[in-house]
Amino acid sequence: MKFKIFCIFFIIVVFSLSICFSKQPNPKEWESLGTTGNGHYFNKTNISKSPDIISVWTYHVVTNDERKKSVKFIKKYDLEKSIKFQKYDHNVILMEIDCKKRLYRGKTFIYYDNMGKVLEKDSHENSQMENIQPESPIEGLYKKVCVTQEKSFKKK
Repeated sequence: MKFKIFCIFFIIVVFSLSICFSKQPNPKEWESLGTTGNGHYFNKTNISKSPDIISVWTYHVVTNDERKKSVKFIKKYDLEKSIKFQKYDHNVILMEIDCKKRLYRGKTFIYYDNMGKVLEKDSHENSQMENIQPESPIEGLYKKVCVTQEKSFKKK
């Protein structure tokens, strides 16, 4: 139960709107999600598509406030881990999006410190798909990878 709460908490933190962030990822690989996702990016060079699902990596730069909230939350059940997360800088998440049904899930979560060292890696192979909320970073991602691809297919 604690693990599920932890995962839900991180999804909320990861996709909360944030303006203040430390550094941006390489623009040759990562594209900003724009105004609905300040500090949120997706890997435009590595998108895979199965018949119904698009898989894409996202990158989120953690704000100081998000870092503090994460440390405070983790400290409740793992003091040692909370100390490591004081250097929490960014995360990448392998997202799966069902473009037709407007659903998504985070499949793999990797949390990094300010030196690029992996703090933690979680896998959620069988997690349930969630509805894409309007005006969220996930909707920004949906528009970039689903709507854009639909338009390009129609042009051909």
